[in-house]
Amino acid sequence: MKRNGPLAAVAASVMVAGMLLSACTGGAATTPTDSTTPTKQITIGSMIWDTSVPFYSNFIKGQQDMADQLGVKLVLVNGNNDIGTEVSMVQQLVTQGVDAIIVTPSDAQGIVPAIKQANTAGIPVFAANNRADDTQCDIVTFVGADDVEFGSQQAKLLAQALPNGGNVAYMMGQLGTSAQLLRKQGFDSVMAGYPNIKIVESQSANWDAAQALSLTQVWLGKYPAGSLDAIVAQGPEAANAAKYASDNGRSDIKFIVGDYPIEVKQGIEAGYIYGTIDQDPGPQGQQSVQAAYDWLTGNQDKVTQPNMYLPLPIVTKDNEAQYPAAWGA
Repeated sequence: MKRNGPLAAVAASVMVAGMLLSACTGGAATTPTDSTTPTKQITIGSMIWDTSVPFYSNFIKGQQDMADQLGVKLVLVNGNNDIGTEVSMVQQLVTQGVDAIIVTPSDAQGIVPAIKQANTAGIPVFAANNRADDTQCDIVTFVGADDVEFGSQQAKLLAQALPNGGNVAYMMGQLGTSAQLLRKQGFDSVMAGYPNIKIVESQSANWDAAQALSLTQVWLGKYPAGSLDAIVAQGPEAANAAKYASDNGRSDIKFIVGDYPIEVKQGIEAGYIYGTIDQDPGPQGQQSVQAAYDWLTGNQDKVTQPNMYLPLPIVTKDNEAQYPAAWGA
């Protein structure tokens, strides 16, 4: 019905006043819905102990891809392979007031003071790929490989490669890192059941290909053909060393390595690497950001605690075609 005249104008004024009053007093009719309420973008900090390590290229890509997918901001900081810098970078993230922090430290104990500061600030902390000492600070969960299982898998692969036993040189990663310590723990545990396999050398190559080659050359000189049956490296750094040994007539030595970059896949295909354990860094990066996001958005039941482990398949020439290289392809 159309209204005309002064009475209509008064009625309209009353209606407008009523609507304004309702808005000011939080009336249900004008309360913004969740879909129209501006929300603060979630910011997740990620500290990696050394971003120059090739392994972390796909790890970083996985983190960034998941951050983009979820619409969160990722702040990546580099520890430059120095625990003091790692601590400083985490402290910087705390000062910036990020919503969550993911740490990939070089030293599980050394990073604790910085994590404690994040704990005090109420910022949830997640460890990914490398562990932090959760007996001294609060870690929501660890996302990555079960390194004890990783070492166990390497030992099983070694037993497969040397059914009649033999002499073995064991090449470790950077001493003190969680991966080095836990992989050795798992390896030693399984090896205790194989007394016919003797570890005659055990040294660190610091996850470094040049050091791995140098160490292998020393071992090749020390142990003539027939006196050393296998070299087990905790990481992929021995891939070029395995090729060097093969090129120099030492195909008597079986190389077992860790992780699965393109150079390891090529070595398995060519036959100078016996096998490896496939730890894919991409999913670790993805799941670390997903876990932090779930924790911050009220889906804490989706975050497995205290560990979120990813698969660790054994790869040899028999099945390598089923597995694309984890990075470097």
